[in-house]
Amino acid sequence: MRNWRTALGLVAVVTVLLAMIMPVPAQDPAVRIVAPAHDATPKPAPAIDLFRGVIAVEGKEVPLPVGEWRLAGRAVSAAGEGGPRNVVSVALVRLHDLAVDAAILIQTNRLDSDAAWGKATACDRTDLYFARVRYASDHDGSCAYAAYVDAEVGRHGTDAAWQQALLHGAGNGWRFPSNWIEAAYRITDPRDAMQVRYLFDAPAGADGGPPRPAVRSLVTWTEASWYAVGSGFRNRLGTDDGDGLPDWRQAGAAGAAVALPQAGVEQSRVEHLGAKTVTYRIFGTMTDLSVNYLWLGSLPSAGGLAVVGAVASSALYFVHELVWTRFERPPTLVGDLPGVGVEGPGPGRS
Repeated sequence: MRNWRTALGLVAVVTVLLAMIMPVPAQDPAVRIVAPAHDATPKPAPAIDLFRGVIAVEGKEVPLPVGEWRLAGRAVSAAGEGGPRNVVSVALVRLHDLAVDAAILIQTNRLDSDAAWGKATACDRTDLYFARVRYASDHDGSCAYAAYVDAEVGRHGTDAAWQQALLHGAGNGWRFPSNWIEAAYRITDPRDAMQVRYLFDAPAGADGGPPRPAVRSLVTWTEASWYAVGSGFRNRLGTDDGDGLPDWRQAGAAGAAVALPQAGVEQSRVEHLGAKTVTYRIFGTMTDLSVNYLWLGSLPSAGGLAVVGAVASSALYFVHELVWTRFERPPTLVGDLPGVGVEGPGPGRS
């Protein structure tokens, strides 16, 4: 009896050691878009790269709506205070003849740089078409919003990659809208951060802004596409040639019966972590009880050790977090990043 228990213990120790020393294979992105370091000066960029379905930027995948997307600009710029934080920006456009009917602005951290971005302040606004924070902390968060964008502003206030797209488009006779409707997402974790803005041209309604059905379609599309954007952030999309996201105008009819959350509603991060902690502790205690019983052959002894271990490990984790928080340097958050214009509620809204 003691021999098989000893063998089981040795197998467990060897398994843990192998897991600790085994290298984790890195995922090779389909396309790695990198601009020269420290080059934030807008320059015309040749738009010869075409993409469908998905594009990978600095190891993160971004789903693309239906159609053919043209790489129109890319740049690396600094953001935030307290040290350099290189932000890689990529601008894509979709052409209908020479008219730009949609665009995408992707902003992400370089693979070798800090990712302490925090959440975009627009995610907390209550005057936009849609705004929601799923969860947020210093390094970990997911939020989205939908807004009206006035693009008739000076180029100095816009993203460097977008400035390149405008310059390149001017040289090729492209016609850009003076305003857009926009679905934007920001997702962060301790290692990476990404903000994606999907911009669409929409017809003007009676008040000068987009008609209500168009706004409804945009809001529904924003909520429905959130999962795909989050999956791409974690490299779970794949890189086939199919279309990654549907057309935004089809979302209104398909999602008319979907109950959308109110703007500014935030899911409690504490409740989320608390639920995960409880479920993890339950399964961990059950595992400890099973292993202790196999090892000792006594249910009372196994149960006692499992309970003592659960209490001791929980207390140790709590003390560990307190000590870590005490000596950890508070992160300097990047905050908001420049876009393609001024984001607001749009005409006819306040």
